[in-house]
Amino acid sequence: MKNGQGWPGFTMLKQQISALWPSFCCFCHRKTTTGIDLCGFCQSQIPGLTVLNPPSTVCLRCGQLWDLAAELSSCVLCANNRTPFERIISPFRFDFPVDYLIRRLKYKNHLPTGRLLGQLLAVEVRKQTPSDQNLPDIVLPVPLSLVRYRHRGFNQSDEIARWCAKQLRISVELSACGRHMDTGSLAGLSKAERALNIRGAFWAGPSVVNQRIAIVDDVLTTGATAGEFATELLDMGAAAVELWVVARTPIGQHQN
Repeated sequence: MKNGQGWPGFTMLKQQISALWPSFCCFCHRKTTTGIDLCGFCQSQIPGLTVLNPPSTVCLRCGQLWDLAAELSSCVLCANNRTPFERIISPFRFDFPVDYLIRRLKYKNHLPTGRLLGQLLAVEVRKQTPSDQNLPDIVLPVPLSLVRYRHRGFNQSDEIARWCAKQLRISVELSACGRHMDTGSLAGLSKAERALNIRGAFWAGPSVVNQRIAIVDDVLTTGATAGEFATELLDMGAAAVELWVVARTPIGQHQN
C-alpha cells in the first residue's frame, strides 16, 4: 500500500470529489469525465511522438525521426550511446497545441496550465509503469537559478512536477537540489554549446543518496540540461534517475 492508495474508500472518495468539483476542458470548456482538464476529443488532437503517415516517431534520446517501418527495436544512432537516465518518458511532440500550452505557462504566467501538463505527464507515466513499486521515490523539477526565478516569479518545471507527483502520489523535494548559476537562455544553441554552458550548474544535497529519482521538465531539446542535472544526482549517490518531460523537440526544430 504506497502513499495511502490501497485504502478501500480511496476510489469512492475520488469519485465523490469529482462529482462536486468537475474538471473543465481548457480548450472547449466543457465538463470532462477524463479526470484531467481536457476532454477526450481535445486530448485526441494533441500530437503524440508517433505519426502514422509516414509511420515514424521521435527518438527520445537524440531527437532524430525514427522510421517505424524499419521495425527496429531502437533508434540506430542511439543503439550504443550511453545515457545517465534509466528511462525517458515523454508523451508528446513539441508541436501545436502542446507548444502553445508550454509557452502559455512559461511566458504568460498561466499557472493552471501547469496542472494540465502535469496531469497529462502523469497519465503517460502510469501507462508506462506496471505498478506503484516501479515508481521512483521522489520527483525533482529542473531547478531555475535565483536570478531567473526572481525575474519570472515561478519555475514552470515546479508547476508541472507538483501536479504530476500529486497524481502519482510521490513527494516533490524542492530543497534537495538547486542551481549554482544563471546560464541565460539556451535557445538556439547547439548541443555542444548547451553542454558547455550548463556544466557545473547544479548541486544536490545528501537527501538524494540511495533515492530513485524522476527529473521533471517541460521540453527536451538537446538533453544537455537534464543530462548535467542527472549526472550531479548520480555523483551525489542517487540510486537511479529517470527523465519525465512533457514534450520532445525533433532534431532541427528549436523552441524560441
